[in-house]
Amino acid sequence: MFIGDVVVENTMKIVSYLFCLMLLLSGFSVAAASPSLVGDWDCTASLQKPLFRLTLKSHDQYTALGDYHTQGVLTASLNGQPVEVKYAITGDGQWQVSQKTLKLKSRQLKFDNISNPEWEAFLNLRQYIPKQASGSFDIRSLTQQHLVLNNHRLTQNIQCERR
Repeated sequence: MFIGDVVVENTMKIVSYLFCLMLLLSGFSVAAASPSLVGDWDCTASLQKPLFRLTLKSHDQYTALGDYHTQGVLTASLNGQPVEVKYAITGDGQWQVSQKTLKLKSRQLKFDNISNPEWEAFLNLRQYIPKQASGSFDIRSLTQQHLVLNNHRLTQNIQCERR
């Protein structure tokens, strides 16, 4: 099997997980119910699958009015292959929390390829990139310095530290 076959065959899975991960980090906050969340956070999330790995590092800012702003770098790589694509990500939206569930709705997500544009042209990933996204996330832990989130689609928690 050629590397191109593996890449094309798994593009949909990679893109699906990529955007699930982006949803998770692109706007989680806990509005007026948790004023300790308001401020700036540095977050990291990763997803390891048999064929690929996704890693997202972001800086997220949450306002007391229920708005969020995010910027970061998303890296997608195929395991055992010299294929890696990086995206600069920016976005904003609104958030609210009900009990220990965070609900978010983005207004805008922007993905810009910052490495290997030839792979993006080959894979045609741009067609899968959403302009908006929504989701719900479990708040596992929230202190003045640490935030831990999860979603049923992830096997690992999202880890955040106050900036």
